[in-house]
Amino acid sequence: MMGMQKLRIAVVTAIALASGACGYTLRDSAPLPVVLGTVAIEAVDLDSALVVDLERELESAGATLKPLGSAGASTLKIQTETAERNVISLDDRAKVGEYQLNYRVVYAVDDAGGKPLLNDTPLEVSRVYSFDEQQAIGASQEEDIIRSELRRDVVRMMMERLQRIQDPNKASETRESATAK
Repeated sequence: MMGMQKLRIAVVTAIALASGACGYTLRDSAPLPVVLGTVAIEAVDLDSALVVDLERELESAGATLKPLGSAGASTLKIQTETAERNVISLDDRAKVGEYQLNYRVVYAVDDAGGKPLLNDTPLEVSRVYSFDEQQAIGASQEEDIIRSELRRDVVRMMMERLQRIQDPNKASETRESATAK
């Protein structure tokens, strides 16, 4: 029995080492570029669920969060955040049958010197869900869950985009060294 457990541990360890050696990483585990090592968030509501989720994801990606205006900190600016609900369909009694939830965020990123790294970037996600007035309490909870999922989707999309930001100072250094050769 102990031999099987040791064998199982050895196999799991071997798989983990092999997958790490080939460059495999879990989704969402990519590090942020150096230029985003220290970040300040600018938003109308710094206590919003979006900002809280972003702070958690930025920290888990290795960023240090600083107050707005801190020296050496890049700025992630949440320009707008809007959520809306639209009627999609009505039943034969003119009662709502389906709603569409839309969530839109526009954000930008500046480096520590105020130079734009990413201009105003819109992200929009939506989801349609069925509504049953007989289940109004459950429908309200379902809507809250969908809104949270949409927000998490936007945060994930923002993090993926932030991971691809290029430091313009390093890009110009690379160009200069290439032309000097």
